[in-house]
Amino acid sequence: MAKAPDIEIPHPRENPRLIGHEAAAQRFMEEFTQGKPHHAYLITGAKGIGKSTLAYHFARYVLGHGAQAAKVEEAPSMSLFGDEPTPVASHQSPVTSGLDMDADSSLFRRVAASSHTDLLALSPAYDAKKHVEKSTISVDEARKVPDFLSLTPAEGLWRVVIVDAVDQLTNQAANALLKILEEPPARAMLFLVCHQPAAILPTIRSRCRLLKLNAPDESEFAEILNHIAPSIEVHQHAALYALAGGSAGHAITLHAEEGLKWYEGWLKAMQPTASAEARQKFADSAVAVKSPAAWAAIIHGWRTAMHRISLHPHTPNGQILRREEELIAAIAERLTPAQRADWVEQGNQLIMQTETFNLDKRYTIRMLADAGQLDKLAA
Repeated sequence: MAKAPDIEIPHPRENPRLIGHEAAAQRFMEEFTQGKPHHAYLITGAKGIGKSTLAYHFARYVLGHGAQAAKVEEAPSMSLFGDEPTPVASHQSPVTSGLDMDADSSLFRRVAASSHTDLLALSPAYDAKKHVEKSTISVDEARKVPDFLSLTPAEGLWRVVIVDAVDQLTNQAANALLKILEEPPARAMLFLVCHQPAAILPTIRSRCRLLKLNAPDESEFAEILNHIAPSIEVHQHAALYALAGGSAGHAITLHAEEGLKWYEGWLKAMQPTASAEARQKFADSAVAVKSPAAWAAIIHGWRTAMHRISLHPHTPNGQILRREEELIAAIAERLTPAQRADWVEQGNQLIMQTETFNLDKRYTIRMLADAGQLDKLAA
């Protein structure tokens, strides 16, 4: 099978469309328009469901409306001719409806280019040697926040900070950010994207307004793929939705890395009737793929298979493959629930050791695909 072509996913700051998350958007807009916004919002949920896109929509909304309000506030109360200041008309606003904004507006283009003077965005730096994004945000990056927020807004009423993601801050960086959350400057607003709320300081969580996002439903998921990745065929949407747990961003990555093929490969390699040669062939094909994204897709396939084997005879989140139930039943019905749980625990430990100590991935794949070897690990 030929590898799927790469799909260029727009950066959240460049994406003018927000699909889903209406409740969170409505709650924020009501608080902001009523003059009662919180100084920090913690936006949580699974990776790839639009948390960062929502954060940038919020930021543009605040910067756009704040700039309009500043124009009205700075206008004289009465002109030489006795006229009252005229508020900025709604049709002059760059905000078209809700949180959407005209992609041709100056504000949108400057945010997309990371050149808006009242917006600071923190994210892990890019490692040019390894050609991947680093896993953490350093304390030096976090220390930019208090300096930035100490300045007077240059274009409106607000200075805005986006941290993507707050659970990637080092301990020192998290403590540096906490000081700002404890004593926020006036006219400062922070949007903290968070994949794993349990991984951040409780004191950070307690000082934020929580906006918990759910994965999109299947119709929203299909709309996102049609918008961002129209090259993915419609007949694959349902399978990718189930494989990615509803995360459109993850689904696009899995599609690019042949995630459906790897998931099917695991189920076939783990069959009680599978030969040692078949398992070896599967392991060889897996280790031949070198990119971190491909390895992540392969391991996601195993974890998805084990999750579904553990839940058999129930099928969560829809069907992924045509013969999926038959393949899962052949594996699951020879195991007790306790044995299934042991397989998951021991397999995840082996994966962690492989990634931490750079162990032989071919050996790991063979162990994870062989029921007899998993039985020994779990014994």
